Amino acid sequence: MLIIAKNIRVCYGAKIALDGFNFEMAPAEISAILGPNGSGKTTFFRLLLGLLKQRAGDVEVFGNTPGNINSLSKIGATIETPSLYGHLSALENIQVTSHLKEKQPDNKAIRELIDEVGLGDVGKLPASKYSLGMRQRLALAQALIGEPELLILDEPANGLDPVGIRWFREWAVNAPVTRKLSILFSSHILNEVAQIAQKVVLLKEGKIKFSGTLEQLKGESSHKIRVRTSDNAGTKAFLQSNGFNVTSDKDVLLLDSPPEKMSEISKLLVQGGQDLLEFTCQETTLEDLYLSLMGDSH
Repeated sequence: MLIIAKNIRVCYGAKIALDGFNFEMAPAEISAILGPNGSGKTTFFRLLLGLLKQRAGDVEVFGNTPGNINSLSKIGATIETPSLYGHLSALENIQVTSHLKEKQPDNKAIRELIDEVGLGDVGKLPASKYSLGMRQRLALAQALIGEPELLILDEPANGLDPVGIRWFREWAVNAPVTRKLSILFSSHILNEVAQIAQKVVLLKEGKIKFSGTLEQLKGESSHKIRVRTSDNAGTKAFLQSNGFNVTSDKDVLLLDSPPEKMSEISKLLVQGGQDLLEFTCQETTLEDLYLSLMGDSH
């Protein structure tokens, strides 16, 4: 395993940032930590890089404790806002970062890196002229210096326009093959994660709400039957008296039941004198599952 974290607890004074956090990541894997701002995503990344210490639990990165020089030499990372020298060009920024990493790529290799992240046309401009999305691309190029085996990216799509998000998605999906990379990234955008990651952790207020593959998350999906009648309250009582689990969503009733039960339920409603205005099947989406697991109805 590249990363093993067991029962991690991290605190900032009295505030608990991570609580009982468990995580494993294998080589050639793309994993994502998904959650709102303040959920603990960046805290975990800082922990992996040795920038802070856990109060409890154990962490290993490449078989070493976080911050070990052998481990750090195999990691490329961007944490929070990209740190760039505004008066320097993309090439010059990468040269400075290369020096700090004690790497010595030649200018040809640096230009190829700049082209790879889509900054070839603006590579000579000072970074102060860059948009946030362009700065994110340059930060990615800096993280790739030295051919790392593990890339840790904090909100990499932040500031990217739709074209940039699509570019990053395609680049990230291919990177495990083209660059022999493993990628761990954070996001608060469910759709972005669903199209890139093989494994996902849903994190809220430092606690894991779900951890597993996207297939496992999707496997928790269910179907609901939407029912609307001229008397929803009476219909709800009628269905509950017949043993159905029914909830109300605005002007619609939702029954926990598979599609194959629709014929049986509709027959029951008609025989019970219910005046049906709507009767359809609703599959729980990935977004519905996310909101349910995270306890957020907005």
